[in-house]
Amino acid sequence: MTIGIVGCGLVGGSVGLACRSNGHRVLGFEPNSKNARLAFERGCIDQQTSVAEVSQADITFICVPPGFVADVAEEVLEAKPAESVATDCTSTKGAIVSWLETKKDRMFVPGHPMAGHEKSGPQFASAWMFRGAKWIITPCSFTKLAAIQQVEKLVKEMGAIPVRLRAERHDRDVALLSHLPHALAAVLVRLASDLDSTEASAGSWKDLTRVGGVDPKLWSQILTSNREEVSKILGQFGDSLADLRGLLDEDDSEGVLKFFEEAKRAKEKQN
Repeated sequence: MTIGIVGCGLVGGSVGLACRSNGHRVLGFEPNSKNARLAFERGCIDQQTSVAEVSQADITFICVPPGFVADVAEEVLEAKPAESVATDCTSTKGAIVSWLETKKDRMFVPGHPMAGHEKSGPQFASAWMFRGAKWIITPCSFTKLAAIQQVEKLVKEMGAIPVRLRAERHDRDVALLSHLPHALAAVLVRLASDLDSTEASAGSWKDLTRVGGVDPKLWSQILTSNREEVSKILGQFGDSLADLRGLLDEDDSEGVLKFFEEAKRAKEKQN
C-alpha cells in the first residue's frame, strides 16, 4: 500500500516510520526544507514530492497545524482519486467536520491520534509513538464505512487503538483531558519564572510541567480552535480552585481533607 503524508513533523514523521516498518511505501510533502530533509534522512518517508502526488496514495494523512488543515484538505481532495482515502490528525474536530459537511466527501475520515511529545519535528518522530494510544475517529453520517475501516486497519498496524466518537464529544473531552493540562503546565512554568531556581522541585513538578515547553505556535492554534470548550473547562477549573482557596482561607482542615478524599475516589474510578 502507498501512504501519503502532508506535513512531516512529529506526528507525520511518526506515521511514516510506523507505516514503513510495516512494509508500506510512503510519499511525503513538507514545506519546511529542514524538516523535509530530516524526514527523508531519518527514513520517515521514501520520497519527498508535491501535495498533488502525495494525494495519489491509497491513504493520505494530513498532519498539519489546525490553522492550515482546511486549506490543505481542500488541496488533497481536489487532487486525490475518488476512491482513495484521506484522513487528518488535527487535535480538534469541530472545524474540520463542519468543513467536510460542505464537501460531502465519503472517503475523508476525520481523526486524531492521542499521542505526542513535548518536542516537535521529525527528529523526535518514532515508529512506536502510537503503540497503545487511542486514535479517535470522528466520521460524518455520510462517511463510507469501507474508508473508516481502512483507516482503522492501518491505525491498528501502527499499534494504536481506534475509537469512534462524535466530533462534538471529542472536542469537549479533549478540552479537559488534553488542552487544559497543557494550559496548566504553561501557567505553572510562567509562575516559576519568578523563582531563583527550581531546585526544590520533585517528581510532581516534573510530571505536571512536562508539556510546559511545547511549540507555542502549534498550541496557540490548538487552544483557539477549541476555544469554546476550553473556555468552559477553564471556568470550571477556576471555580474548583476558588473552592479550595476558600477552604484554606477559612482554615477548614476538614474541608481540605474532604477535597482530597473526593479527588482520590475520582482517580480510583478512572484507573
